[in-house]
Amino acid sequence: MKNKIYLILTGFVFIFISSCTKDFDAINTNPNNPELAPVENVFAYTIKSVSSCFGTTEMETAAGYVGHVTKGKYTDITTYTSPPSSGVWNVIYRTTASNANFVISEAKKTENFNLLGATMVLKVYVMQLATDIYGKVPYSEAGLGNDGIIYPAYDTEQDIYYDMLAKLDTANDLLINDPQNGNIEDGDLLYEGNITKWKRFCNSLHLRLAIRISNIDENKASSEISKIFNDPDKYPIFQSNADNAFLAYPGEDWVEPWTARHSAIGVDWMAKPIIDSLLNYSDPRIAFYADTLTDGTYVGLTVGEEATTTNYSKVNDLFVNNPTGSVFFLKYAEVEFIIAEAAKRGFITADAQTAYETAIDASCKEYGISDGDISTYLAGSKVAWDDDINKIYIQKWISLFRQSWEAWAEMRRTDIPTFPPAANSNYSGHNRPPFRFPYPDSEIMLNSDNIPQDVNEDDNYWGYQIWWDTRTNVQ
Repeated sequence: MKNKIYLILTGFVFIFISSCTKDFDAINTNPNNPELAPVENVFAYTIKSVSSCFGTTEMETAAGYVGHVTKGKYTDITTYTSPPSSGVWNVIYRTTASNANFVISEAKKTENFNLLGATMVLKVYVMQLATDIYGKVPYSEAGLGNDGIIYPAYDTEQDIYYDMLAKLDTANDLLINDPQNGNIEDGDLLYEGNITKWKRFCNSLHLRLAIRISNIDENKASSEISKIFNDPDKYPIFQSNADNAFLAYPGEDWVEPWTARHSAIGVDWMAKPIIDSLLNYSDPRIAFYADTLTDGTYVGLTVGEEATTTNYSKVNDLFVNNPTGSVFFLKYAEVEFIIAEAAKRGFITADAQTAYETAIDASCKEYGISDGDISTYLAGSKVAWDDDINKIYIQKWISLFRQSWEAWAEMRRTDIPTFPPAANSNYSGHNRPPFRFPYPDSEIMLNSDNIPQDVNEDDNYWGYQIWWDTRTNVQ
């Protein structure tokens, strides 16, 4: 697998150049010429660019918003002094959307329906990130620069979500485990051509989208979740950790993003909210998330504060000193938490406690925690199921460590856990971490006529609440 990643990407990187850094705007933004590259390479590069960009930027922004990881120095990002990198927007629109559109077009021409279905799933994954980060965004006209659409219209979150759910239905129908339906092995950096797992990823992502809109559009959410859950033959979902969607990095020239970023800067610490919670629950995952101090204790750094000493727990080497680590797109544990919530809220007929405990078990087993330790944890008074939906939300937040974009969306949806903006924030008058990213300056300058007028931006990060964010009395 490592050699495959290296050969595909090194043979392609000279054609597709993109970055997820602050100086992205200085790069020529239209170097792509996809017809020069094999479609399998474009598919592989699209997976890689998504993984690298979002894997890096979550450590700089979202991980702090959700109280997982924070900076010890250079706190201008965690205190909101600097606007977020435009690289996130650029990778979505100047790389991923256009590349995915190219692969979709070529897959249709060659009738490679498995490649078509897998690319549709990948594009939905990216566009969900786009709308969850920014709100109203270009969607129906995204990535169509080669078709002459250089000033794309914006779509509402509701329209985007409805279309993404429909796209996943189509992708599920397209993905058939039969060589006659198309081969994707050469460019598949996630599942090495395993169509069954792509199909499970498709429908598990479908559940994620549906639960996201459940507070604003409960009927639609309930309908979509029950459709998937009640017909496992047609809509298979993740069955174990073996189905997890992730990109495993080969190391050497292609280093896992948190490790690459930490190696360059090295001022990242475990944040106080996650450390305090893990200690409060006697959670065995703490030994895998964080390093102890010399006295064997764990101490988290308050988000927004500078580390004037080293008396804080570092992020475990598993995440920041692991060149061959992985970026996870979606995990089995998340699927079981969705099932637990759906059961608790009456969307499906299932046992909420079983799904809740299965989710925690799956998360712990990612780190090799023993069955005995997991059973002890599940029996603890603060963890044991007592029909409290907030326990689902807290445990989901804990399990989403290293998946901070998803954790941020879930915190905005559920308001659990609840904590204020970073200490030493550059802005006053707010009682929650950021609501969304502001539109980048390049979009304001070049596509201002299409930017929705009702998206007010207060201090860059606040103001407009994304459609599915139904929290009240937040500012």
